[in-house]
Amino acid sequence: MRKIKNIVIHCTAGHQNADKVQDYFTRPVSKGGRGWKTGGYHRIIEKDGTIKKMYDFSVVTNGVKGYNENSIHISYVGGVDILDVNKAKDTRNIYQKPAIHTCIQEAIQWCKDQGQDITVNLGVVGHRDFSKDNNANGVIEPWERIKECPSFDVIPEYGFIYSSNDREGKLPYEK
Repeated sequence: MRKIKNIVIHCTAGHQNADKVQDYFTRPVSKGGRGWKTGGYHRIIEKDGTIKKMYDFSVVTNGVKGYNENSIHISYVGGVDILDVNKAKDTRNIYQKPAIHTCIQEAIQWCKDQGQDITVNLGVVGHRDFSKDNNANGVIEPWERIKECPSFDVIPEYGFIYSSNDREGKLPYEK
């Protein structure tokens, strides 16, 4: 059984639908894809709020290098400016925001159903929260981020609601 420590929120960094995102991950490198056996996300939330189940939570996906064994990955379509995909932007809409909550609750319920004690060492974080906290102030500031994904601050928005008390407000690699 997988012991989940992180429910990680992502953005797709583009405006393609879930099927196109999944195709990119699993398409061979020779054909312009990543060539992965599994994609990056367990769930992808379309712009209309539809939740696309890409994998069962028991499957290890490729969301954050080095942290996938103990993470569940949820992504929303977007996260970049529609006119400039090189510019990070919180593009979540009124349909996607509640869908993110639904996916987090589903992930937590799955953990419970697997017999995991969700009151200990379970955090809801953003992909960018895996960046190194270079000044050790407990916050990943813009200058410290290795990437912007998911283009908003997850810990204050979702982490305080869903994280276990020992993980509330903490970065994913902190004890």
